[in-house]
Amino acid sequence: MHRSGRISLAFIVVCVVLLVSCASQTPVEKVASSRAEYKATLNSFFVKETPLEVVAPEADETEGEESEDAVDEDPMEGVEGEEAPPTEVPVRQDAVLDIIVQHDTAHPLEGITLDISMVDGAQKELESWRRWIDTTGLPKANQRPYSIVFEGIAYEEGYGFFVEVRTPIGESERSEYREFEGL
Repeated sequence: MHRSGRISLAFIVVCVVLLVSCASQTPVEKVASSRAEYKATLNSFFVKETPLEVVAPEADETEGEESEDAVDEDPMEGVEGEEAPPTEVPVRQDAVLDIIVQHDTAHPLEGITLDISMVDGAQKELESWRRWIDTTGLPKANQRPYSIVFEGIAYEEGYGFFVEVRTPIGESERSEYREFEGL
């Protein structure tokens, strides 16, 4: 047998082995295998603060009526060097995460579920979320940016975020990952 014949035979054997191994995977195994080929990276994040509307307490019915005992006095009158403390305006904090996703699978998924966590300065997890993103049409080995917004978080200076495509996913958790839906 010639050298080219041995290479062709070896190539055919490898192809047959790959086809048999792929064909023997269950649908869950196929999704898990494809999912393992995805990568998500946190590119950047910022926290947007939106002042909340402060609602004044309802006026007392007697307000506007002068009582005989009412005295027009400034409560800060006579106090030197002190000013009334500034009133803090409550704000809603929304985190905007810019994430880069790519994959190297021959069988891309319509979307993947990301595991995202917010940590304090000591890397202790404070909150975690799972967020599904649509990856339809994402070509192999190409990157695509995504922006994910988390509304109403309790962010403090020094906190950070982590993003990952976690694998493997245990059977008890699969219902929380949309790509395993219906399998």
